[in-house]
Amino acid sequence: MVCRQLTILVGLALFLTACASLTAERNQPLLAQGPARGPEYRLTAIDDHTSKELFLAVAFSGGGKRSAAFGYGALTALKDITLAYNGTPSRLSDEIDFISGVSGGSFTASAFGFMREAFWQNYRTEFLYHDLNAEIFAIYLQPWRWDWLVNPDWGTNDEMARVYDDILFKDARFDRLAKLGRPLVAIQATDFANEQPFIFTQDTFDLLCSDLSTFPIARAVAASNGFPILFSPISLNNYNGSGEGQCKRPTWINEYLKIQDEFSRRRHHALQANRYLTQKEGGSYVHLLDGGVGDNLALRGLIQLMVPPDKADPEFFRDLRKIQHVVVISVDGQSEPDRDLNNIPVLSSVFRIVGAVTSTAIDRLGFETLVHAREMTERLAARLAAEDCPSPVPCRSVEAHFAHVSLADLADDARRRELASIPTGLTIADEDVDALIQAGYDAVLCDPQMRKLFSRLPKASLPRQTPGRCAGALPTRSLQ
Repeated sequence: MVCRQLTILVGLALFLTACASLTAERNQPLLAQGPARGPEYRLTAIDDHTSKELFLAVAFSGGGKRSAAFGYGALTALKDITLAYNGTPSRLSDEIDFISGVSGGSFTASAFGFMREAFWQNYRTEFLYHDLNAEIFAIYLQPWRWDWLVNPDWGTNDEMARVYDDILFKDARFDRLAKLGRPLVAIQATDFANEQPFIFTQDTFDLLCSDLSTFPIARAVAASNGFPILFSPISLNNYNGSGEGQCKRPTWINEYLKIQDEFSRRRHHALQANRYLTQKEGGSYVHLLDGGVGDNLALRGLIQLMVPPDKADPEFFRDLRKIQHVVVISVDGQSEPDRDLNNIPVLSSVFRIVGAVTSTAIDRLGFETLVHAREMTERLAARLAAEDCPSPVPCRSVEAHFAHVSLADLADDARRRELASIPTGLTIADEDVDALIQAGYDAVLCDPQMRKLFSRLPKASLPRQTPGRCAGALPTRSLQ
């Protein structure tokens, strides 16, 4: 009898959800006059309230709530550091020009860019302490939320986008971020079909003949956190060949495609971008999943930004001529690989095998990305130093600083192991959140590369308790 009643209940729920039939919001075509709302969401188009002498970029890695909390601690440390260009004091967190995030790191990056000062009061309690696993269970176990089972236009990640909207973004679109000005928030997902990172900026949406200004921030964050199988892809329309949308072919693509060297990174980047522009008549689609699959450090978008074309528009360098310091900080909440596997005679746990394979791929790709990002930071500084010089010899000084602040590099073995054992899911205990926040805070203040940076910034002032906290400083990680 009970089974029969349950069957009727489930059948009724499926019938009702089919009748309700939700439809996921798609991206809109780009109009001839430009974005429908506000300025274009690209670095050179939005207001810059930061010091002109410093270009500061911060990237937050994937790793679920663990990375989100670690990143929040790192940002809090930047807030507690003050400096003064031209005698005007400011917090280092207020000087961020570009902030990127992937998977778990996209929560912290996007919330910081969207919430601004309210971020410090509300993000920990409203999001980091929030039980997102309960939301996931509800999507799968509550019949009235089963529209995704019978509706091809609605998926599990569309449900999660609504959750993120309710908690953080309140239906805000990218035009809101554009109007707020810097930092530019680069939320990064993975284009599964093209096997490449997808960055939510107008530069990327230009390749789709699409308008980013009307797109919900929450859907971009959901795409970045779309763990395969557990969550459905977030899908976009590519309006190339559809007759809709104002298509802009960036000039740098043709410039890079002329490069004959098949191993050129610029040529490879142009080939990837050109795939979006050469679609069949009638348009096509882009399906996005977890950004950590393509770049778990969220540095790819920043690397692309730091490689302007040889014949770059003068606008690119317009606000860069006063820069004295180019600073890139990679905040990495991923734990180190499972070294205990070497102590097990027979490895039979499927979960540990999958975890080992995943972490190995991420760690190897991550190291190469770090090396490349550091090289690009140094190259950009060198190019800025030579800009407007009458000869090839640089005529001014521009310093490059690259720091990788990692949970895996904490000096205290017991503390590192304890924090690394915290799962990478979307719900962790409140006390673990607090411990990770403190770890991120300490990591920024104690990292050798960060301390070198602090010594070079004008009138940089650190929290008073820093010397005691950094008694066991983090080891310097070689990127050779």
